[in-house]
Amino acid sequence: MLFGKKKEVAPEIYTEETCKSCGEKTKRRFEDGDYVFGAGVQCKKCSSSNTLVTAVYGEYPPESNKS
Repeated sequence: MLFGKKKEVAPEIYTEETCKSCGEKTKRRFEDGDYVFGAGVQCKKCSSSNTLVTAVYGEYPPESNKS
């Protein structure tokens, strides 16, 4: 594949949540309706429902160099 076009890979979208009670940060796959400073899901560490979405971002999968 000397002059072939590289296949574009879409990034995986993640949501980061922070618990306001215990400070635990969690990362999960993005779901429709997630937005920064929106209410998050229940904290798995302290069971508080006082979580906040602090980031929504994308990560590209690592490239595999096959020669």
